[in-house]
Amino acid sequence: MPRKGRFNLKTYQGPSSPVSAGSSHHGAGGDSPAASVNERLSELRMTETPEGLQKKRDLAEAVNFKSVPPELRGLLGISESAPPRPKIGFRLRERMRTPGPPPPQSWLGYRPPGIINRRASKAGGGRAEAKYVRLDRPKAILRFQRMVDGQQINEKTEPRGLVHLTMKRLAEQWDLFDEEDYPALVEIPLRLRLRLLSYIGSYGPLIDAATLQALTQGSKELTYLDLASIAGHGTLTMKRLARMFESSSPTTVDGISGNLAEAWDDESLDLSGLHLTVSAFTNLTHLSLSNPPSTASWRDLLALSKHVSQLTHVSLAYWPRPSLTPNLATATIASPHNRDIAAGGSSIYSELDQDYAEPAALLRRLSHNLLCLQWLDLEGCAEWSPALGTLATVERPASSRSWRTRTERPITDDGGSLTTFVTSWKNLSYVNLAQGWMPTLDGVGSLGATANEEIKRALFLRPAMLSTDQWSDPHQVEKRKARIWMDREHRTLTAAKEVNAARRSLQIAGAKPMMFDFGYLKKAV
Repeated sequence: MPRKGRFNLKTYQGPSSPVSAGSSHHGAGGDSPAASVNERLSELRMTETPEGLQKKRDLAEAVNFKSVPPELRGLLGISESAPPRPKIGFRLRERMRTPGPPPPQSWLGYRPPGIINRRASKAGGGRAEAKYVRLDRPKAILRFQRMVDGQQINEKTEPRGLVHLTMKRLAEQWDLFDEEDYPALVEIPLRLRLRLLSYIGSYGPLIDAATLQALTQGSKELTYLDLASIAGHGTLTMKRLARMFESSSPTTVDGISGNLAEAWDDESLDLSGLHLTVSAFTNLTHLSLSNPPSTASWRDLLALSKHVSQLTHVSLAYWPRPSLTPNLATATIASPHNRDIAAGGSSIYSELDQDYAEPAALLRRLSHNLLCLQWLDLEGCAEWSPALGTLATVERPASSRSWRTRTERPITDDGGSLTTFVTSWKNLSYVNLAQGWMPTLDGVGSLGATANEEIKRALFLRPAMLSTDQWSDPHQVEKRKARIWMDREHRTLTAAKEVNAARRSLQIAGAKPMMFDFGYLKKAV
């Protein structure tokens, strides 16, 4: 039979831990029974080691530490808190790169233009949720004020400083203002509010009539108003502006009793109840209505001009062609006995036919409302600015000559009438007729002898006005652009010469030759 195996277990003297020693001691004494396994494990869990104490201390410091905003951390000199350590066994995944070759530098440096959003809904009562891109902004900030002061519009004359940055930020964030905040605007000086209005036209969203009234209210006289890229947009239409100018135009007198005084110098006459209401736009002399929408109405402009007849400086830059029926530009009336005729005063071929009858008629009506005009801005109106030459010529009576026969002299021996520039606009001394853009130097040079020598000579004397980009033009795009620019410039220059020729020939007091600004040339042609 096999022998039974024996297990030799080595015995150790003494307990392995203080806890077990105490337990064995008490068990040996017979005072308490031996501790169970669960009791032994709970006692071991309660035992604190140096590593555990350090972890608890670090955790308590992290919990009790108060976070400080980044702006105050730099001022107080508090170091930035360390980020939490990654968990054990956790690996940060790096973003996988896009497969394929890297994009070319031309792609990285190109920024596509933003989507042309609709105008902000601030004027309609809503809030704009995104920044809106508008293409009808003035090409320079404070353009109207700088042109009136005679400053050159370039990078050197751009406004700088804290006021400029503050105004720009206010204009960009103007959609955050509520109507409840408008009464507080009275505390701002009027000159700064009017300056802010110009910045809103260049950087801000649409505004309504309530905003315009809040920016122009006050007891001081209002002589300057820049509504570039504001008038005509949204709910602030020309009709609404005309109602604003007309609203307080009549002077009212309240508080006078019905009893007639015996004498006008009676000292007993009580005038304490006398109350006068004067419009805030009564003394308005400088007004800019430039950069309107393409649907701007000349009918509304004529109605507006009746209420601001004291204007001396007006900007109508980038206004559409003067017409009372712009929607009939492509409509015709068929006749069985004759060829088709245009349904409106102007057609889409009026510029090609050099027909400026309707623009000249509307400008004549405008001159009757603005008798004090001294300064006129017609930049970007090369399509219809030659109509000024039509105003400088006179029509002979039907009894002596054929109907609408233009003469070379503004006054004739057989009863011709005076021109607009020596009657209604006899005080007009400056007109800006720049087209708003310039051709390239290579495009003008490629025209050769077909270009107007006077204009070409003036351009080459100021080469800084032209773009000098050196690039190939196989399709002659720049040449065609220069041809269009040159043709319009030739018609505009001819009209300016007709105006000054009319003034020089009349020899009337106050009718001096006007100064014309073509962008590259400024002289009394």
